[in-house]
Amino acid sequence: MSLWPSVTWDVARAGGFTAYILMMLSVAVGLALTMHWQSPKWPRLINSELHNFLALLGTVFIGIHVLAVWVDPFTRFGWAEVFLPFVSHYRPLWMAFGIIALYLGIAIGISTWLRPWIGYKLWRGLHVLTLLAFILVTIHGIATGSDTRTWWGVLIYGGSVLIVGSLLWQRLIKPTTAKSRSHPVLATAVIVVTLIGTLWTLLGPLQPGWNTTANNGQGSGGSTVLAAANGSASSKTSPSSSSPFAPPFTAQIQGTLTQSGPDSNGNVTLMINSTLSQGASGVLQITLQGQAGGDDGSLNITNTHVVLGTNAQTPLYSGPLTTLNADRQWRMTAQLTGMGTASGQLNVSIDVRVNSQQQVSGTIQGLTTSAPGSSGGESQ
Repeated sequence: MSLWPSVTWDVARAGGFTAYILMMLSVAVGLALTMHWQSPKWPRLINSELHNFLALLGTVFIGIHVLAVWVDPFTRFGWAEVFLPFVSHYRPLWMAFGIIALYLGIAIGISTWLRPWIGYKLWRGLHVLTLLAFILVTIHGIATGSDTRTWWGVLIYGGSVLIVGSLLWQRLIKPTTAKSRSHPVLATAVIVVTLIGTLWTLLGPLQPGWNTTANNGQGSGGSTVLAAANGSASSKTSPSSSSPFAPPFTAQIQGTLTQSGPDSNGNVTLMINSTLSQGASGVLQITLQGQAGGDDGSLNITNTHVVLGTNAQTPLYSGPLTTLNADRQWRMTAQLTGMGTASGQLNVSIDVRVNSQQQVSGTIQGLTTSAPGSSGGESQ
């Protein structure tokens, strides 16, 4: 179970970067075409075909990126969060930039197929939106990507912006034909936007506290994913008496704690895999994701997920933690929603200890009353 989230997340990251590089190359070749960069050894037809091939291949990797993000079991995006702007529980504003760019790309692709019917002038006007899509994708990648602060991430984004920005500036400042004219105001705007984007990147996504700033209900800072995920689940009904976890119940917890990270961005994932006995029987998995808070080893939790089931293949309830107090003993409450054959709302209280060998022991209780809410926690 611990390998699956890593695989899907790695595929999402690799697919996203590959799609971004292909899009950058497609835009660069397109700009070169408008400036009539060609020679007898490199005919215009080959440039045009290369432009179309890069765009098509980039679309394939965009599909891989979107699919991997959708099925990733840790982030657990719903279909609406993947395909509708501003509804994501994770960095909603910056996720929306990527979603809008996706639809712009689809519109541009459709316009290319319809070019014989809509005419060259309209097609060319729609094709200019490719530059807007590139800007949106760049912001999306920098603001949401977990690799933005790596040296190679900075190199990819910085190099791509430099290449496209330089070509666009040259395209605007220098007439391509005797009948065309230069656009110095727009060329200056390209420089200004690039400088503003660079400053925003340096003061925002490249700073250690960016995750807290970006990861709230409006994408501007304040609340965390933990609070956003709670919602109004307490209004749901409790499990029926036939449920193996019908409250009130108690059980002993035995399991292990594994940790991945911190990576170059300070992202850490903690996962508790445990079994229940001496009462209710089953399995319990708790996943905590956050960022290392400093030299004291603290972890600022930004995302949580709990799964409770009769066995590893049969999850019955899942949901976020509502409170987390992690000192020598971890005290947690969670609001879980029925899935599969289970139904209703299940509130649980979890107390565990972790020894030096990362062995976990403790208790879980099914509560008959709603668990209190909380906006987050910090783990030592």
